[in-house]
Amino acid sequence: MVLSILVLLVASIFILGHFGLPEPARPMPEPIDPRQIMPGAEPYRFEGTSGVAFLICHGFEDSPLTTRPLGEFLHGLGHTSIGILLPGHGTKIEDLTRVRFYHWQDYLETLFREERSKYRKVFLVGFSMGGTLMLDLAGRFADTYRPAGVLTISSPVFFNGFFNGKLIIHQPMTMFTGIMRIFTSILRIEGKKKTNSMQRLNPWLGYDATYALDTLHSFKRSLSGVRRVLPRISVPYCSIMAANDRTVSAENQIYIYNNIGSREKRALQFILPPDMTNMHTLLTHKKAQKRVLRFIQEFVDDTLKDFVPETPRRGFFARLFRRTEQSVEN
Repeated sequence: MVLSILVLLVASIFILGHFGLPEPARPMPEPIDPRQIMPGAEPYRFEGTSGVAFLICHGFEDSPLTTRPLGEFLHGLGHTSIGILLPGHGTKIEDLTRVRFYHWQDYLETLFREERSKYRKVFLVGFSMGGTLMLDLAGRFADTYRPAGVLTISSPVFFNGFFNGKLIIHQPMTMFTGIMRIFTSILRIEGKKKTNSMQRLNPWLGYDATYALDTLHSFKRSLSGVRRVLPRISVPYCSIMAANDRTVSAENQIYIYNNIGSREKRALQFILPPDMTNMHTLLTHKKAQKRVLRFIQEFVDDTLKDFVPETPRRGFFARLFRRTEQSVEN
């Protein structure tokens, strides 16, 4: 009897921790005042001349500072790079507590529709959760406005569970977000802030050692939906990850690669030498950045090998030409 009650109690804790209590849909928070954005966390747009654009999305509690080196690199190749600042990011943690995963889905869908009409080809690129969102976006648009390609860096489609034939427990805290969020909306972890040495080796700007639990729970609960759309994605795909990533299990890369519908796909996984970083933020990591950017360039060049850059057009006829060309592609 006692054992049965104990088993039931443990099971209830895990179920509540995973699913949490029901929450009604929330409206999208009001846009933030640009004056409130932290210096260095601003979105960016580098206009190119090739007719190719890259929508680049940062990660959870992160900022466009992380993706800026990639944006500058792609712009140096002649392309347009658009560094996105997701709602709730770049200001203060309290702003993030009002945002849910579906808000980001709607935000990126609107942005993709707008930018898709301006360029002949658009790539979806994301770091960490940004890559998760871009996979989701590509899956939902698989039969309509397909992107030219999808690129993810250190991106998850699960945190814990049975995947790739094994039990993976990489982020135990996320197993209990459904319970934790009942007691507090913000969790602050003392002693985990990034040191100056870490910042020099691996620059990062965001909500450090602080978690918006309601938002994290929404992110976690949405991952199953992202996994479901992976087989729908058929465009070229590229994945990059450190095998010793301390934030996201490298098993995620294997799962995505094996389940995505793309016939043209490639993956780079390597081991970073031990240091004080989390081996996660590869786009700014001093020991990984050049290698990562070189692999990305190879993917982009191969994907665009038959693409002829456009001659600049202006005005109404330019927009008409792009729409006609895009309808033919789709």
